[in-house]
Amino acid sequence: MWDGVTLQQLLLITDGCSNAGTDPVYAAQAGRARGIATSVIGILDDGALGEQGRREAENIAEAGGGMCRIVRIADLSRTMQMVTQQTMQLTLQQVVNKELRHLVGQEANALPPDTRTKVARFVDTVTEEADVQIGLVVDMSASMTTKMTAVREAIRDLELGLAARTGSHQLFVITYPGLHGEDAVVHSLESSRVADAIGAMRAAGNTPTGPALDAAIRALLASRDQRLAMRGDGVDAGSEGLLKNHVG
Repeated sequence: MWDGVTLQQLLLITDGCSNAGTDPVYAAQAGRARGIATSVIGILDDGALGEQGRREAENIAEAGGGMCRIVRIADLSRTMQMVTQQTMQLTLQQVVNKELRHLVGQEANALPPDTRTKVARFVDTVTEEADVQIGLVVDMSASMTTKMTAVREAIRDLELGLAARTGSHQLFVITYPGLHGEDAVVHSLESSRVADAIGAMRAAGNTPTGPALDAAIRALLASRDQRLAMRGDGVDAGSEGLLKNHVG
């Protein structure tokens, strides 16, 4: 395992626009500033997410430094795995470029070919070996009712893909809105129970996407603080010093 490196990201699954609470674009931007990327998968409903929903999904992902994919429900599972993998690589590349600017005054694409190759191999290695924490932010508004079976199966497939990596993984599940009037609920679930629990939940209510992202960011930051406190001299994905043996 690549000791000390933990990648954190949010993956928002939704089929519509936010209509309650804080601006989700601002929430994603705030998460990015703390080293947490936000990616979005927008689910097409009867062939159209709607221009407003598509634009919001793209804006959230852009603000969060992640990816946006608009898909039909049949493609959800494959897309979730692809977005998760590529967001890890994107996050690492951003960290790498930051460190390269600090170490040698330039980014990866300006390095000599042999050094670029070393850096690319580094990114591939850490993508496979780093610990990863994913906040699954799942829209449970009324329009998602018919999609929950597919969401459950997609999460199950994602769990299998993450388990095949060398590094450890942890899933945080945030659903919104809550069944008792809450904007969002952070669930304490063992990874093996995530898919079944999500599939059994009842979709209803408004779409407070911003508060849900805020709750997910708080959960990941609390986990990061706890891990760093336990590790003492640990390193997170926003820290410098990972590339010193890979450039020059």
